[in-house]
Amino acid sequence: MLWNKIIGPAQTSFRRQRAERIAREFPEIQGGVVIDIGGALPFWHSVGDILKPAKVLIYNISAGRMDMGLQNRAGNIETHLYDGLTIPQPDGFADVVVCNSVIEHVPLHLRGNLASEIARVGKRYVAQTPAREFPLELHFGLPFVHWLPRAIGRKVVRFSPFHFLTNADGPSYFDETQLLPREEFASYFPGAKIEVERFAGIPKSMLAFG
Repeated sequence: MLWNKIIGPAQTSFRRQRAERIAREFPEIQGGVVIDIGGALPFWHSVGDILKPAKVLIYNISAGRMDMGLQNRAGNIETHLYDGLTIPQPDGFADVVVCNSVIEHVPLHLRGNLASEIARVGKRYVAQTPAREFPLELHFGLPFVHWLPRAIGRKVVRFSPFHFLTNADGPSYFDETQLLPREEFASYFPGAKIEVERFAGIPKSMLAFG
């Protein structure tokens, strides 16, 4: 109930606000080709009417996380599994590459590779990751869990909406989710414009526009 009434609608609102910002930064996205790295169908169901790309190619390492239980009925969206290392497209293939809330799930030694692939396959790109300063950890629907020592946070997420409502292993998901400080995030995207999304004046997410 918490997820359906509060967290889910909040996430949709945040997605649409971000999509409006992306559309302002990249007017060429309308009618263009988009690669969404680590993306999912719910995002495009939420924002497709704002961004209006001609074609979207989603690349994800997990079919379950890509479709999220939805059927792909959009004629302009393709979904592809990939190895998480090399996007099977040539340099500069996409007008815009989108990467939302992915890099915090990538092991530290592979984060630089992800950023390089984003810059390689796109003429332009936007990467986003949650800000550690925001008190609510939206991956789990819990406040402050990402501020706790990792060993304690891992136990707390067993009681999160994510753990109960998705039938997923909350502790395992917690293990693979580590939010980035701004300095680390910016270091992966040299030359990019870093912006901070805020909610009630508190940093909520970071965006890199390249």
